Amino acid sequence: MKWVTAAVTFVNLSVVCGLLLGLAGKGLSTMSAALALVCGAAFAIAAFLGTRDSAIQKKAIDGLAPEQKPRKSSGLEDTQNAAISSALMRYRRVWFWAVAVCFAMFALRSFCWLLYIDGSELKIQSPNNLGDLSLHLTLIKNFANGVPIWPDNPIFAFSKLRYPAGIDFFNALLSLVHVDLLTGLVWVGLLASLAMFYGFYRWGGTFAVAGFLFNGGIAGFQFLKTFKFLDYQGTAADIAHKPIAWKSIALSMLVTQRGWLYAIPAGLVLLWHWREKFFSPVAPAGGDASAVASAEADDSGQSAAVSTRGYNKGPLPFWVALSIYASMPLFHLHTFIALTIVLLVGLFFERASELKFIANIARSEGIAGVGRLISHPRMWPDIFRGAPIRRHAATMLIVAFIPATFFVWLTTDQFHAASVLKWHPGWAQDSTDLGAPYFRLGPKDFGSSTTFGLLLQKTWNGVIAPFFQFWLPNFGLWVPLALALVALCGWRIWKGKWRWGDKPPADIAFVLAAVVIFASGYFVQTAPWDWDNLKLMVWGYFMILPFLWSDIIGRWALPERAATCLLLFGSGFITLLGGLSAGHPGFGLIERARLDHIGTALRPLPVEARFATYPTYNH
Repeated sequence: MKWVTAAVTFVNLSVVCGLLLGLAGKGLSTMSAALALVCGAAFAIAAFLGTRDSAIQKKAIDGLAPEQKPRKSSGLEDTQNAAISSALMRYRRVWFWAVAVCFAMFALRSFCWLLYIDGSELKIQSPNNLGDLSLHLTLIKNFANGVPIWPDNPIFAFSKLRYPAGIDFFNALLSLVHVDLLTGLVWVGLLASLAMFYGFYRWGGTFAVAGFLFNGGIAGFQFLKTFKFLDYQGTAADIAHKPIAWKSIALSMLVTQRGWLYAIPAGLVLLWHWREKFFSPVAPAGGDASAVASAEADDSGQSAAVSTRGYNKGPLPFWVALSIYASMPLFHLHTFIALTIVLLVGLFFERASELKFIANIARSEGIAGVGRLISHPRMWPDIFRGAPIRRHAATMLIVAFIPATFFVWLTTDQFHAASVLKWHPGWAQDSTDLGAPYFRLGPKDFGSSTTFGLLLQKTWNGVIAPFFQFWLPNFGLWVPLALALVALCGWRIWKGKWRWGDKPPADIAFVLAAVVIFASGYFVQTAPWDWDNLKLMVWGYFMILPFLWSDIIGRWALPERAATCLLLFGSGFITLLGGLSAGHPGFGLIERARLDHIGTALRPLPVEARFATYPTYNH
């Protein structure tokens, strides 16, 4: 993850430096863009050198581990076990390369033909991009033209830009140092896809990569009726007037909403960092690595949780993790909310040992001791000595508060966009467009005049009917498996007698955070359109992927495992192929001659000028 961390840091701090230089200079210039990119590159080198990759360290530990004493067994049994192990490893590699090839096909098809020249016309590949890409191109050109930072909204009058346009700002920096716009779009997309692939693999193995690329429910299985590869979760469903809320993440979110190009790799780096920091085995001092070598890693890419109180320093330097988290509002606000929820949940895993520490100081040294503690900041880390997770989470939240608040203030028109937050339970299950894609179990009246009838009516209309008409058609087998994982974690808490204050296993910690993220998106609307809450809820989905495999699916026999993966990923696989093939021979964006004429007419106007236009659906 050293290269991924360096790449994320380069983009992140190039944008932050460019933003500060743009604020100071009232706009970007070639000199400020070059200086910002040089600063970002310097920080990236420092991040690369400071990051410790546990995978590399584990290889060294395995080499130092003492040889295990073989157990007594028959030669036939040893031969059978060796054959089974060899077959499993061989098939594991096959599935990895199969998913890798699919990911490469998706990335090349989506970003090499993101925006391209076809004769006299500019075309795009994805029909989902017919409205979004024009906005991103406008933002890139607007920043590159030197508008004052933070600019007015280029497409709506009388307001500042209310959009986390960090990745478009980065492309504007590239444009200012004479990187061709089309070339910059292609390479940013391809390199972000590579970082994303490796990030998902290190977070949850091949299963997590497939979970991102082939997310779906049952819609794609219409292929068995039509024998056509179509985007059954997107455009094909919309045309048939049966829109699906759980659309393909890769097609409908990553390709169209460019903030994800940064947010997903950056978010995965932080999740990986926190898991390695608090839930991975710690090598004892003195080079004795036998305890660590005994911890086995499965295909999910995660290390088994240990019950000791040992914590390591974590793979990332603190300044790298802080810069990624604090600047996230510039790139993707919903990802920032999800990461904040993870940190807030981390505050409550350990006992409040701080109160005991302060009480002991007061008891032994009196008021003078408490005053000395307050006046000496170097002593503050001792307060959290018994709660390292809370110490890290609290430090991140406190130190990031001012810069993160500034970036939120900047991208929400000085908090004027906060009015989109409202109580809206149910996400899209009650939507007239998305609530019942295939059938509707209409509202029932069980006699609301009685308390029992009212309760039964609420249960049917709010839980049972939406479960069958919305959640199962959209998510398919993911729903029972996710519920089973939550139940399994609850059973492990009860059976293992895990108590609050003890170090939780990794699966319990991250699944609990995922539940809180999902509940936040389910009950609180965080965007003008209810469907956009998926930008928050999808992080709960990403977080449970490693543990669905390691705790449930990965423990099954090969036939059951294969059948489950087919049901989970079959619809998404068909949808992905259908979406990639939908762009042939491309969709026209604008005639090049017409674009040149418009540019000639508008060139005399100042970049801040307002003028009336007649926009079409894709301009």
